[in-house]
Amino acid sequence: QKLKIQIESIQTNKLTELKTLVDLGSQFYAQAHIQDTKYIYVNVGFEFHVQFTLEEALVFIEKKEEQLSRYNFYIEIHKRRLDLIFFTYFATHIPITALIDLQSIYPSFLVPSFLKNVVAWYLEQFKDPIMAGPAKPWFLSFILCEAFIQLPFFFYACYGLYYNTSSIRLGLAVYSSHVMTTVLPVLVDLWFNPEYDLSLPTIGVLYMFYAPYFILPLIMLIDSCLKVSKQTSATVKHEKQS
Repeated sequence: QKLKIQIESIQTNKLTELKTLVDLGSQFYAQAHIQDTKYIYVNVGFEFHVQFTLEEALVFIEKKEEQLSRYNFYIEIHKRRLDLIFFTYFATHIPITALIDLQSIYPSFLVPSFLKNVVAWYLEQFKDPIMAGPAKPWFLSFILCEAFIQLPFFFYACYGLYYNTSSIRLGLAVYSSHVMTTVLPVLVDLWFNPEYDLSLPTIGVLYMFYAPYFILPLIMLIDSCLKVSKQTSATVKHEKQS
């Protein structure tokens, strides 16, 4: 970044020659006179130096920055393992929500037959009474929330987690609280509603589908609250010092 700024400064000021300081080692510097600024030697790695024109050097620097940015992201996301799990959750939830969960509010002619068959297969295999037939009013309200609140938030969450923005933590706390309060009624309804007449093994299998959408948001809520609290404390401390 520093080299890029120096090259751009040379180009902007149209400098044909330049005086600078050269580090001779052990923090000893000597003045150097560059008589021609058309070319520059750039360390491309492993102490190999390549002669570039200023334009070529800028192109190389841009590509190097992109490479380092991707590398730094992989290193950073590896350190933020919970964020990687959350990112995967939101990224995979987008197609599941758009193609499967929201079928009940789409006009029938808009839903491809193979997607209808996926839902039909799920109902036949797992006997989910919540998804079977017309959506109950309370469950329909959850689907509408998923369509108009949660689905747009999934994109924002992926962006915020990818770039680790400071504002995403509060959004995750609100989202996770909301989702937990929509999944809990489903879990209670499956267990206590006598109309379903479900066996314990069937309820257990259905809980395997629904419970993760309560457990993971619970972890997300705790993690987000801790990080929001840490951010708030740091802000208050900085204001007091100012």
